Amino acid sequence: MSHTLGATLRYAIRCLEQHGVVEARADAEVLLADLLATTRLQLYLNAAHALSTAHHTAYLARVQRRREGEPVQYITGTQEFWSLEFLVTPQVLIPRPESELLVEHGTRLAQQWCTEHANELLLVLDVGTGSGNLAISLATTLPQAQVWAVDQSLDALHLARQNAHRLGVAARLHWLCGDLVTALQGGVRPFAVCVANLPYVTTAEWHQLPQAIRAYEPVTALDGGPDGLQYIRRIIALSPEVVARGGTLLLEVGWQQAVRVQQLMQQQGQFATTGVCDDLAGIGRVVWGQVL
Repeated sequence: MSHTLGATLRYAIRCLEQHGVVEARADAEVLLADLLATTRLQLYLNAAHALSTAHHTAYLARVQRRREGEPVQYITGTQEFWSLEFLVTPQVLIPRPESELLVEHGTRLAQQWCTEHANELLLVLDVGTGSGNLAISLATTLPQAQVWAVDQSLDALHLARQNAHRLGVAARLHWLCGDLVTALQGGVRPFAVCVANLPYVTTAEWHQLPQAIRAYEPVTALDGGPDGLQYIRRIIALSPEVVARGGTLLLEVGWQQAVRVQQLMQQQGQFATTGVCDDLAGIGRVVWGQVL
């Protein structure tokens, strides 16, 4: 039996809608376009074309996985971030657009550091690198930088290395398996910029997250303890040991945490100035502190 591309797509959209998938049309289009290595627009331009039996079967299997709640990114194995395509697996958190603020402000501060320290090597650190999206985006944007990335998961580091090779920056990336910045203590020259997207969801909030997140994304990348700040407290305390004087720590935080995290930096006593950067929704998303 012949299945046209258009008819198959319409069927998939109906299936996803009936199962309450919020962005049913977009998800159905992405899953089919990725399978066929084409664009979403081409799906409609070629709607009358026949879909092979193999592609039809493979596509319906993808739609079934999405119906059951699996995120599109884990089905396709990719996610765009900072205009780059990253491989993603269930061993790492799916990169979110709001995390691009860390790259934006980290880049700005690194360039400022280079202006003020023209004869020094630019060292950048990403703590809890996951897929490597922050480290690799910074390395891509800052060709003069050597970037170190730390994660406690060997699976995550293996995937991050793959992404670095695919995106052409592997020569300037250095990987360490360890817990926060403790893997670096006493071993590397101080960093100009340290970025971190650590777990910041409270344990209570974790249990209220959508099933698609709880069932598929790694809890270790999201659950930050009773108040969500378990890891953030630790990196605030430890970072002055590895961040250079005048260097900056930048942390992504939850939607109600910015004020509290800024207070923690101020109370720590080793940050000369601190501040908060809002995302496009006006939510304090990145808290930064310049080390004394």
